[in-house]
Amino acid sequence: MNIGIIGAGKVGTTLAIAFKKAGFNVFIASRSIQSAEKAAAISGGISTSIQRCAEQSDVIFLSVPDSEIENVAKNIKNVVSKEKIVAHLSGAFPSSILEFLNARTCSVHPLKPFADPLLSVKTLSGTLFAVEGDETAVNEIEKIIQKINGTPIRIKTADKPIYHLAATITANYTVTLFNLSENLLCSIGFSEIEAKNALLSLLQGVLNNIKEEGSAQALTGPILRGDIKTIQLHLKNINDPLLKNIYKSLAFATLKIAEERKLDKEKIEEMKKVLNDG
Repeated sequence: MNIGIIGAGKVGTTLAIAFKKAGFNVFIASRSIQSAEKAAAISGGISTSIQRCAEQSDVIFLSVPDSEIENVAKNIKNVVSKEKIVAHLSGAFPSSILEFLNARTCSVHPLKPFADPLLSVKTLSGTLFAVEGDETAVNEIEKIIQKINGTPIRIKTADKPIYHLAATITANYTVTLFNLSENLLCSIGFSEIEAKNALLSLLQGVLNNIKEEGSAQALTGPILRGDIKTIQLHLKNINDPLLKNIYKSLAFATLKIAEERKLDKEKIEEMKKVLNDG
């Protein structure tokens, strides 16, 4: 089978390496000839033009920014047919944005942060790929994903935004919260390395607990204990209005988990009052 990848960034190049290793013929194209040639050199694929990539491939992956998907699809519209499958890799947008193509279309999103392709491909095995779209296209894409040891999971087209919201909160906002915590430690004299290492150790423990027990049971800390004085102390020492709003919002969300864990209802109401007044 011939697989074409349009877009030679981290994701496209990682997939090119994986597809080539799995025995597929891989064609790579990009608006930047240099990027396509680099990706081809790394993966063992063949660098070509966008049009030729679409013409020569049975399955075409559009590994481009979300804002460029439709433009790239329009560029290959005249060279794709019902015998071909076109899949975009957006986590947020559905396959229906490709419905103007005379091809089998779907979307497939690897639930994984991508870094250097040579490193990312080593941890690609077991990655969950969310797939939705034309039934024939989805069936074929699932087989391809399994060939690279990925785990396909079907989602409803209408659920795509919620799926991506969940991924964004976990993958992006965890980094944001980590950065806020680093800044707090650095403000009291920790070096950047000390702050990072201290928090990484803490976060790894949290992740281990979530893996073993699930998120609700993994929760610890002052809210679960109903420790109102500690919450008051935290609020008193937050000088940044943005950080205070973030802290309060997360605390209210955490109270819902604490309620599931059977924290005393009077304590919950008392903590809500402290958060609203703080």
